[in-house]
Amino acid sequence: LSINVGITPNQQKEVQSITPVKPIAKFAKAWDQLLLEKIESKWIEARNYDIVVVGGGAGGVELILAMRARVRNQLQTLGRDPDLARFSLLTRGDSILGSHSQGVRLCMLKVLEERQITIISGCEALGASKPHPDSTQQFLECRFADTQKIQCLPYDECVWCTQASAPKFLATSGLKYEENGGFVLIDEYQRCSLAKNNITLDHVFAAGDCASVQGHPRPKAGVFAVMAGMALFENIQNATMNAKKPKRHIPQSSFLGLIGTGDGSCIASRGELAFEANWLWSLKDWIDRKWMWQYSGGLPDLDLAEEKIEGAFQSSLKALDILKRSPMRCGGCGAKVGANTLSRALASLPPSPIVHSNDIQILVGVNEPDDGAVVKYQATTLVHSIDFFRNFLTDPYLLGRVAANHALSDCEAMGAKPITALALVVIPYGNEKSQGFTLEALMHGIRKTLDQADCALVGGHTCEGSELSVGLSINGLTPNNNNKLFSKGGFLPGDVLILTKPIGTGCIMAADMRAKANYPYVQATINSMLQSNRAASNIFISHEVHACTDITGFGLIGHLNEMCRASKGALIDINLSDIPFLPGALTLAQKGIFSSLQPENLNARRAVINHDAVANRADYALLFDPQTAGGLLAAVNASDAQAVVHRLKAAGYPHAAVIGVVQDTESSQHFPAAINIRLPPS
Repeated sequence: LSINVGITPNQQKEVQSITPVKPIAKFAKAWDQLLLEKIESKWIEARNYDIVVVGGGAGGVELILAMRARVRNQLQTLGRDPDLARFSLLTRGDSILGSHSQGVRLCMLKVLEERQITIISGCEALGASKPHPDSTQQFLECRFADTQKIQCLPYDECVWCTQASAPKFLATSGLKYEENGGFVLIDEYQRCSLAKNNITLDHVFAAGDCASVQGHPRPKAGVFAVMAGMALFENIQNATMNAKKPKRHIPQSSFLGLIGTGDGSCIASRGELAFEANWLWSLKDWIDRKWMWQYSGGLPDLDLAEEKIEGAFQSSLKALDILKRSPMRCGGCGAKVGANTLSRALASLPPSPIVHSNDIQILVGVNEPDDGAVVKYQATTLVHSIDFFRNFLTDPYLLGRVAANHALSDCEAMGAKPITALALVVIPYGNEKSQGFTLEALMHGIRKTLDQADCALVGGHTCEGSELSVGLSINGLTPNNNNKLFSKGGFLPGDVLILTKPIGTGCIMAADMRAKANYPYVQATINSMLQSNRAASNIFISHEVHACTDITGFGLIGHLNEMCRASKGALIDINLSDIPFLPGALTLAQKGIFSSLQPENLNARRAVINHDAVANRADYALLFDPQTAGGLLAAVNASDAQAVVHRLKAAGYPHAAVIGVVQDTESSQHFPAAINIRLPPS
């Protein structure tokens, strides 16, 4: 176990009107609200707007200077007086930057004076007081050290950036910790010990701001956490392998601090060193951007590194070594085994024994695969389907909802009504409490979606594994208990192809794994994955549909290829400009960001008769993008097309569109598929 849970500002009273700088997500939301809503509101013109930062350390000083520069720039952009915003820095100490040299303090005091930032020293902020009913401002209760009197300072925005403390749960964990701040105490080998008897725990480590090395007190700074990481990796590895000698790590005694002034300059601080220069800001900016790049552009490429993996196989390396040489792999339907791999595996099997019974008939099975198997039990015809994939979301509840919706889609693509479900869940290794929380959240998500579909969860199975994975087996009834079901085959010449939902989930979630997808892109993708295909299926049932499937892991071209094969060979025209894409998908595809399943899906390009003419287009590449909980693709009579699209849009599928036309079917010339990509007019 390694504990690295960070810290939070030591705020005595948790008040809604005061924003702690950590966790950063909460601060970022409040900051956006300040810039987008409050600064642009008209009432700011009526009086000054007071912004207070509590905390005179390097973090508080740098923060208030950056806030001042940004807010003033925003006001000037809006054509307003930048002096309307007033800034105050409140510190409990006699001066700011108490852990830095006198030279650094003097440099920064000069900068703050030039920026007209008020410094209130010797003042302990206690929290917010009750606002006056006639005032739009809040008031901060403060105790002054010289008089011990409590006064109230007005503010409109208050950010708390004081000395931090560890999360409260560490004090009740049974581990030894510091009384001042609650930081876990570790030895020089990063090991924790029990508070009760001081016994060292050889397999429990801590690092980062939440920990303090006994005998080596240090300020809380990111540089110590970074330098501890290398030793921590070795110590965890050694403990896992039962190595006898851990690695000793004593944090450095000093470090170079670069404190930004908000105007493109920096003050350097190390020991007695203190000077200001513009080039220091360039250095600081380069360091910060390089660090962040490691979590975005520096992540492993999702494109398959064939030569590395092939080399691993040739050298007879173990499975773990092969995986180490493999790139990052996608979850969701992006974790699906490729169509060629699956086809070869199924083709190697002998034919399944035919059930010779008057009571049981296999109508659709492995020999003629479709979205689901169809079995007739006496007078009842059932559709059986199953889906399973690895986690690709941080929220198990949300994963459960998406997984259930994805699993239901196979039945809906065949026009069947899902009635029961069995769940299969792999829970990551962990203690009983953490596993229970994950399983509970996941199952609530599954039930939420199944309940909305009137499909009963009737059982399942769980086991432990290396990562969270979930699957569902769905049983469905045919409409009115007859044999009328949609299938992948059945194209007729002149049919038009209707797609109900936009594509791009694989590309966007792959970008999200690499921190390259904007929040609106991800949110739109999640919303699409949560949208049921039930209503679309019901609309298709009420019209004459000749073929239907759902677009999932093999991508649009891959699943269209299956439909052509099932129709005994078909010639299809696809209008590239009519295909709906999720917001951000084209932008990310143009940057070359795709799912790890994309290379395997591209094998279906052999069905595209003009591949060379369109191969370099990002929108064309997205036709191979693996979809999770994608939409339905149906072939309908041309005379019904507009009415069907109109009904789909009215039912909540705003991106539903006619994307192509079936030109010919049952053609040996075009077997298994001939897909022509029509480009938009130049």
